[in-house]
Amino acid sequence: MTVLRTQALCKTYASKGSVAYKALEDIDLEVGAGEFVGIMGPSGSGKTTLLNLLATIDKPTSGGIWINGTEPARLHEKQLALFRRRELGFVFQDFNLLDTLSIKENIVLPLVLEGTPVKEIEARLIPFAQLLGIDQILNKRTYEVSGGQKQRAAIARAMIHKPSILLADELTGNLDSKAAKDVMESLKQMNERFAATIAMVTHDPFAASYCQRIVFIKDGRLFSEIRRGSSRQLFFQQILDGLSVLGGNFDDIPFARA
Repeated sequence: MTVLRTQALCKTYASKGSVAYKALEDIDLEVGAGEFVGIMGPSGSGKTTLLNLLATIDKPTSGGIWINGTEPARLHEKQLALFRRRELGFVFQDFNLLDTLSIKENIVLPLVLEGTPVKEIEARLIPFAQLLGIDQILNKRTYEVSGGQKQRAAIARAMIHKPSILLADELTGNLDSKAAKDVMESLKQMNERFAATIAMVTHDPFAASYCQRIVFIKDGRLFSEIRRGSSRQLFFQQILDGLSVLGGNFDDIPFARA
């Protein structure tokens, strides 16, 4: 089953001069149910633009995006807000947790907004918190826990309402090596245990090595893709090889974390 599909997706930004800037051109992409896909490319390649379009933060200039058969660009503002809240999960490198709430309150916020009964909220919270190793810090405030714990709480918040797809943007960007490994292991378990469908933009080959498939973008176009076999270490090397072929600036890639 296809959860996400784009067809001939293009994004052009108007320029003050006579020439408009094409950030994305003719992107055809499919993500199946339960798939964990990474999106990589040099700075300026269009990967963040693509994520913004998938997240419905921005609208395509032409072409289409379908999520579970729905085309978000055709929804009215209120419909789109509801669609985004129910169908999409988001994780960012800056965590975006609310300091005024406890870790538990941050995680269950999407369910509270939906008016979910308290018993159901508790029943959904515990499995996620245990799987992500944060069940002992649920009553702490965000400033009392580590960056890695914050990011795992953000993953729990993004997944607790069972979205069709989780969109992640450089989620290990603010973490040290140990925390990054813990977060990626947690995300991998979330994918395997709950069949979570994940699309992740990253410049980090270590984080990317946890994906099942990597899509490379260059100059706004799909360049190539690779799939992981049984060895994550071998996949890591293939990712490095793929990045070296792409060239360009990768923002000081931490090559030595695998």
